[in-house]
This record gives sequence, C-alpha cells and structure tokens, in this order.
Amino acid sequence: MTKLEFAENRALTAATLSRFPAATGDVIDFESTPLEDRLWWDDEEHWTRMAVELFSTYAQRSERIAVIWGNYLVPTVTMPVEVAVRHARDILDAGPHFWIHPLGGSVLIECLMDGQVTVVTIPSG
Repeated sequence: MTKLEFAENRALTAATLSRFPAATGDVIDFESTPLEDRLWWDDEEHWTRMAVELFSTYAQRSERIAVIWGNYLVPTVTMPVEVAVRHARDILDAGPHFWIHPLGGSVLIECLMDGQVTVVTIPSG
C-alpha cells in the first residue's frame, strides 16, 4: 500500500472527483451524470462480496486502485487490486465514505455509508 503525498492526492482528485459536480457535503451530484451502475450493500459481508465483484469488473488483477476517503484525516492510498480485495472490510471500516478509482481506468466508484455504491465514467477533462 502506498500513501499519496499532498501533490499526488491533488492531481488524482483533479483527474477524478473534481470532474463531477458536488452535492451536499463532499459527495457527488449524479443528477446530470449517466451511471454505469448503482448497487446497495446491506452489511460488511455483503460489501466484501460486492467489492470483489466491482474490482473484477472494473479493474484488471495486475492493476492498482486508489482509495480516496471523504475524511482528509485518512490519507489517499493506492494498492494492488488483490490487496484491496483482502482488505475490503478494512477499507469500509475506515469510512465515512470513499471513492475507488482503478488507476489507468475511466471509472470512479463512490461508496456511501448508507450502503449506496455508484459507478460512473469519469468525464474527460
């Protein structure tokens, strides 16, 4: 797992989160954005199974993913997909909400603590 430095975090945010309009707080407003998928998890076990499915659908096994938390006290990190699969519950437990971006890919996955998971294609900048 690699913790991103401040400049790396800003560059990643500019290439992902900042390309979407914000709703209340720091979640994304998806009203004007076509969704790839919207899912709901019920508990940690369900989230763990869902994370495996999401990673296998949107990231290659050899890729790294970035996890960006909605709480700036938790640093943005990158990790290999297989590490993210093993630590899916830990990622969820770090909360409050977070975004996952398969590096080199074109999607952003927003995970909210109410169980909502939204997958969108990042608009070109």
